[in-house]
Amino acid sequence: MAATNIDTTHGATEVTRWTGWIAFAAFIMMLSGALSLITGFFAVINNNWTVWNNSGAPFGTTYWWGWWTMLVGVVVIAIGGALMRGSMFARTVAVFVAAGSLLSQFISLNVAPFWSLTIIAIDLVIIWAIMMHGREMRVR
Repeated sequence: MAATNIDTTHGATEVTRWTGWIAFAAFIMMLSGALSLITGFFAVINNNWTVWNNSGAPFGTTYWWGWWTMLVGVVVIAIGGALMRGSMFARTVAVFVAAGSLLSQFISLNVAPFWSLTIIAIDLVIIWAIMMHGREMRVR
């Protein structure tokens, strides 16, 4: 019987090329957070910038939607930075933060549809990369 490089308690112990997906997810998380921060900033400084109308803001006014979006952006940037370490805690929190960011952008689709759809797509890639290949980052 041939010996394999498998640890029965933690799965495969060799690093594959898929660890690049986790680094990509961390970078994209920081990018997604930065985009959220920018759109929130524009909503705070200019209440009339939205695509269709300002009455569609999910949190009362576009001003408060902007503050909420900036808060989400800062948290997503912080977790994206922590994800580079590859710890289980950072990966778990990153999935929940990306899912929260996705839901937040889904709620605010009628305020900024293009940006919301862009960030939703980015968050889906992040969740997929972490869920499918997150364990390999620990070995690296």
